[in-house]
Amino acid sequence: MKTLFAGLVAGLAILVLALHALASGAESDRLSAARAAAPAAQDDSPQAEDDTLAATNCRYGVGFVPSLPASLSWIPTLDAGWYVNFSASTYGVNVRSATFAPVIRVRQEILAGGVRTDNYTVFPPLTYSYRDLQGRVQDGVGSLVSKNRGHYWLIGNEVDVNNFVQDNTMPQVYARAYHEIYDYIKRTDPTAKVAIAGLSMMTPGRLNYLSIVWDTYQTLYGQPMPVDIWNMHLYVLEERNPAEPNNEYGDGKIALGTDPALAKWSSQGFADRCPAPGDASADPRPDVHCRSEHDSVRIFRDQVYEMRRWMAARGQQNKPLIISEFGLLYPYVLDANGQYFLKDEHGRPFDPTRVTKYLRDTITFLETAKDPSLGYPADGNRLVQQWLWFSIVTGPETSGGSSNLIKWTTFQNATPGDPAQLTTMGQAFQQMANSSDNWRNLVGGAARNVVTLARRQDNKGAALLTATFRNSGTLSVIQPIKVTFYSNQALTQEIGSVVYDPSTRGAVAGCSWGGRNGEQASIMWNNLAPGTYQYWAKIDTLNAVGETVETDNVTTAGRVTVRPYGTFVPLTSRQ
Repeated sequence: MKTLFAGLVAGLAILVLALHALASGAESDRLSAARAAAPAAQDDSPQAEDDTLAATNCRYGVGFVPSLPASLSWIPTLDAGWYVNFSASTYGVNVRSATFAPVIRVRQEILAGGVRTDNYTVFPPLTYSYRDLQGRVQDGVGSLVSKNRGHYWLIGNEVDVNNFVQDNTMPQVYARAYHEIYDYIKRTDPTAKVAIAGLSMMTPGRLNYLSIVWDTYQTLYGQPMPVDIWNMHLYVLEERNPAEPNNEYGDGKIALGTDPALAKWSSQGFADRCPAPGDASADPRPDVHCRSEHDSVRIFRDQVYEMRRWMAARGQQNKPLIISEFGLLYPYVLDANGQYFLKDEHGRPFDPTRVTKYLRDTITFLETAKDPSLGYPADGNRLVQQWLWFSIVTGPETSGGSSNLIKWTTFQNATPGDPAQLTTMGQAFQQMANSSDNWRNLVGGAARNVVTLARRQDNKGAALLTATFRNSGTLSVIQPIKVTFYSNQALTQEIGSVVYDPSTRGAVAGCSWGGRNGEQASIMWNNLAPGTYQYWAKIDTLNAVGETVETDNVTTAGRVTVRPYGTFVPLTSRQ
């Protein structure tokens, strides 16, 4: 028997999830992917020298394990446009070419003996700052959100899974936690976008969990749950194992707070309960999730469609859907006797050829699946807008090690981007990201309103003008962008210009559907007499960026109010 451990690193800096005990012929705890907590959203600080600025594809993402920091610089070399580390902060380690997707963690309080209370914790806490266990001041959610206006935030990670490494929260409690966190984020930054937690998969039991959350929210707050971005994970795992005490948990666990009768059974190793290899059409036991079905593209497709049907039935079709984690979790390693440690019911290991085929087939589906009755209209009725492979690299014996995109044994001493360091999965991922139908389109957002006070000496004022914008395409913009401000709607009276430089501020990533204006440019407008003024800004006034549409680059109008010296101007603050 081979036993792998999941652990928490002190200081709440890194959370690494590894395989739980797996015994030959026996079922076990859910294979928790080697996921991490580690950290700070994007900022304007200089980046590492090996962080080469590259145009990347925002549909393609990767999971990053912070205990392997050398892998971070490989993200843009795979053309991945976004990444997660399963925390809300990067702790200052950013990738200029990829967008960081912060995850605010939620955890229900569980007392000794497994007694659950109605209380929960949020990490980072819902404060502007806090002191960590070493007494150092750290950014709370308030500070992170304030520093990253217009960004998006994922609330929780696999809250449906009952173990000590995932967020382990009953659906009724999650509804309350989501409400509090959502409200806090929106009060701090009304332009922020909020995504629901990704459940581990979308089986009937998981959809039941989601329905309980949705219904609880409606009952408690008298309105539909406000979700800007719908989110899911997508694995194919057994949930219930008759060989376990009380017929309870399989690899994937029964979704917390749900009807166990909905859970997918374990095959218990019996091949006749599973489809024959290569035959997706004949499933002798639809109520069973076999290990041989861990790479079932048919079930993958079904889960996406079921999630979209669930959304449409609740009036949520016109929202983006992302998959913030998928891949194959079962390891591909040898035991002490030279035998493959884990095989499916047909005696097949999860070798690179098998994993690579799964990657290609699932991404082909994600790239092409459209449905006018279920898909997202703003993205050509596509079912899924973005997806993230777990992981770029993790230990071969940990969950997800068989899915590594770069070579575990040699990548740390190699030059980032060296083709020789890509696994067959990495080669396929890179090729598909490159061959995707990509485009760029800069869209003007809002010109922010400003209230300022005239100076005492000359009764003239100065206003900081700020224009927001986004890239609604899929390929990031990495060339400098000139932004020009005007005092009239005809754009003939120029106030001034500024250059947004991606080499210092980061690439302008795409996939900003739903009006997520995460970029901004600012200049000062000086010598303004007391009064009210309007202004507009045009993004890319030199037309240096090739875009699919050139007529949507102007912001909405902003208002500047200059009050005479001596006028009381109320101040507000956000906690």
